[in-house]
Amino acid sequence: MIKHSKLSTALAVAVFLTATSASAALSVTIGGTSVAGEGLKSSVAGAVTTDFNAGYPLSGYLGGGVVTGSQAGDWASPPDDTSSYFSVGPSTSTPGEITLASLSSYFGYYGGSPDGYNGIAFYKDTSLVGLFTGADLAIAAGITGNGDQTVGKFWNFTALNSDDYFNRVVFSSGSNAFETDNHAVLAAVPEPETYAMMLAGLGLMGFVSRRRKNNQS
Repeated sequence: MIKHSKLSTALAVAVFLTATSASAALSVTIGGTSVAGEGLKSSVAGAVTTDFNAGYPLSGYLGGGVVTGSQAGDWASPPDDTSSYFSVGPSTSTPGEITLASLSSYFGYYGGSPDGYNGIAFYKDTSLVGLFTGADLAIAAGITGNGDQTVGKFWNFTALNSDDYFNRVVFSSGSNAFETDNHAVLAAVPEPETYAMMLAGLGLMGFVSRRRKNNQS
């Protein structure tokens, strides 16, 4: 089920991590809003959240699986999350890929028991925008990526400029498992020059329409 979340802004600890491309980067912050039974959700106003409570399949999702609770050796629910969540690993399938409806400037997720063999990648079509290993994610959160099931954090990834916008997110895990919930997405806002082109186009349409009316009169 997809819900719109407009939650209050929480204090975030900013950590900057460069992507694999020399010209592209995403900023990473840690911080979300606590919701009973759901763990943490995005604090970014206007972000659209997928909470997995409607099960699978979900539009745009391929691979991974939706699970609940904990199953020894396979998956473990993030702290304070008694709802359904997304799990990627050999027991479900890996990778887990999300094709977004449009270019986006922000993506966030609630994750539990982070491991060094987890990873997340961001693409604009087939071009890699950002790649973060489990070690990168642990450093960003100021934790040790050793699968501690008492640890749950909300990771926020934000494009620094339009070159970093993305429309595909891929979760991967070398073992069981990469458990996440409350995936949040914010569509990219057109750049000022795009607005200018749109306005110019509307103006041209209006000019053509007036000329047609004048020619008919």
